[in-house]
Amino acid sequence: MTVNTLSHLKAEQPVGAWVTADYRLAAVFEKYGIDYCCGGQKSVGEACAEHGVSPDTILQEVAQVTEAPGSGERYDQWSLDFLADYIVNQFHTYTKGMLPQLSETIETVANVHGETHPETRTIAGLWPAVRGELAQHMQKEELLLFPYIKRLVRGQAEGSTPSLPPFGSARELIATMEAEHDETGDTLHKIATQSNSYTPPEDACPTFQTLYALLKEFEAATKKHIHLENNILFPKTIELEAAVLLPE
Repeated sequence: MTVNTLSHLKAEQPVGAWVTADYRLAAVFEKYGIDYCCGGQKSVGEACAEHGVSPDTILQEVAQVTEAPGSGERYDQWSLDFLADYIVNQFHTYTKGMLPQLSETIETVANVHGETHPETRTIAGLWPAVRGELAQHMQKEELLLFPYIKRLVRGQAEGSTPSLPPFGSARELIATMEAEHDETGDTLHKIATQSNSYTPPEDACPTFQTLYALLKEFEAATKKHIHLENNILFPKTIELEAAVLLPE
């Protein structure tokens, strides 16, 4: 993808729209602490102003990224049922494996290093909220929202109208899920702050170093997970629901 492909992107457009056009741009926004997942609906101009960054600086770095060989995956061009399956296979599977592993490692590090590094105890106190929120969130997606998305996709293909879901509508459930994303994002931000952006102290043992590396990896994966839902899957599902249930 070249910069010309992204020439339609303007500072008035949401940060999430830029990252949707080329996921490689996530790294540009990350560099300046600009949220592209939970806060992805803010315009690039607004986000730059909040972080004291010139939009021209962002544009220059976007040009450098997009002029490089290759391109970011266009998840927004995937069918919604395929994207839902991708999220389950790639992110739910990963998250379910990491939650208990991180829980054990966080507890170990807090018990061993809590006296000299009280931030590890703070992180241990914050972590259960992340684990609980994500576990419940993924269950609701797999049992409620994603099966409904597949029924909507099938209904559109067949020209049929699926029965209304027990949770009312996709819009209602998605509003709840976006709020859950905000809570998870806020807590992960607090953990990142407590850990000095996952920078282990000089006296950190191998387990301590591993914990911060895993937390950094986990936050990156979770941000991508939330981006795919907040900026692509969720809004497209709301549009599809309206098209299938209220055809013109």
